[in-house]
Amino acid sequence: MQIETLKQPTETQLDQLMTLWLAGNLAAHPFVKADYWRKQVAAVRQALPTANLIVASDDNQFIGFLGLQGHTIAGIFVADQAQQHGVGTALLNAAKAQRPKLQLSVYIANRSAVAFYHHSGFQVQSQSIDKATNQPDYLMRWHR
Repeated sequence: MQIETLKQPTETQLDQLMTLWLAGNLAAHPFVKADYWRKQVAAVRQALPTANLIVASDDNQFIGFLGLQGHTIAGIFVADQAQQHGVGTALLNAAKAQRPKLQLSVYIANRSAVAFYHHSGFQVQSQSIDKATNQPDYLMRWHR
């Protein structure tokens, strides 16, 4: 597995990232209507090149990525077959190496993600309701 920062993704690379993004959101958030994620595809595809993208690849195929906007992790997405193999941890460690502090929002109902972030040193700062999905979420923060 190789971890690197992706600068100016090509259309083909954006296709791979969007496949990971949509599949990851559909799998991790069964409590949110699938149509919500599908309606976000165009906006996310447009936003991805403006984020700091840290990618994990295996045999020149992306198996995961993390999107950073400043100190905020917009999301971590790992291919289904690559989950539970340290990909998410490697992506998170790469982000931690780039920033002295990080924050993210995570749906409370996504228990495995909440546990992953707790295990990775993040602490819950506050709880709110995501207005777009009407789902409760945590703001979690980490710092060196």
